[in-house]
Amino acid sequence: MLLNSTKGLYLFLILVLCALPESSIATTLTKLWSIEETFELPESAAFDAKRNKIYISNIVKYAKDGKGFISQIDSDGKNLKLNWLSGLNSPTGLVVYQDKLYAVDMDVLVVIDLNHAKIIDRIKAPASKKPPVLNDVAVSEQGELYVSGSASRKIYKLENDRLVTFISDEERLRKANGLLVDGNYLIHGGQFWNRYSTSTGALIDKVDKPAPDSQLYDFDGITHDGYGGYLVTLINDSRLWHIPTSGRSKPVSEDKIQGIDIHYDGKTKRLFVPQVGGGLTVYRID
Repeated sequence: MLLNSTKGLYLFLILVLCALPESSIATTLTKLWSIEETFELPESAAFDAKRNKIYISNIVKYAKDGKGFISQIDSDGKNLKLNWLSGLNSPTGLVVYQDKLYAVDMDVLVVIDLNHAKIIDRIKAPASKKPPVLNDVAVSEQGELYVSGSASRKIYKLENDRLVTFISDEERLRKANGLLVDGNYLIHGGQFWNRYSTSTGALIDKVDKPAPDSQLYDFDGITHDGYGGYLVTLINDSRLWHIPTSGRSKPVSEDKIQGIDIHYDGKTKRLFVPQVGGGLTVYRID
């Protein structure tokens, strides 16, 4: 097709861009606000849309010493309550579902009533040869909860208020870490990237879903990008990476974000990033 004017070329480019899958277009981050050197070994950030709050887990020191805690802050970065809820050991993964906050705490899943800021249950992981070293937690839209065990190399599922072994894999679940429920799939990132069925726990190798390039490994945090792809953090790379629905995986920028267990809220297009060094930054994704 020949274009005889600048206007025609412009229209042609617009048509080409509209025809591309949205996540193949470059993802950009706009920093909304940031807090530095405030939290004590932060790990995870969870957004509570109902209350417009962010919760941040503070490991402090990985030990059963009762010194771990959870912070709360407004989604605009105001009204920080650093020690909003105490009485934990070393909390890592967090997720909000309805009026509860679920916090992973070494070998238990702690259930917190958000209406009263009170711990209402501690659900212990099944006994195993190695301490489970629970790491992350994810929830489906239906309320099904999954928890990863870094040392036990298992993924647990909450059934009838009990944690039961859902997947056990000595090889694929090495350094089991970040979890994300994506429809009927449970995405897992540790040393390896795995995709499992949420109904059977079966490993799914071939599926029409994005997957990282082979250059990426040791995944930490995993979240949606808002367009069918994923945003991930890596243990061995301080940049934030994008895994689009088409095209190659690439860093969002060359900035050393040093993100840990990230969380994306699709309605507000905000990415919540706890950071190595005690920080928390909130970005808008465009």
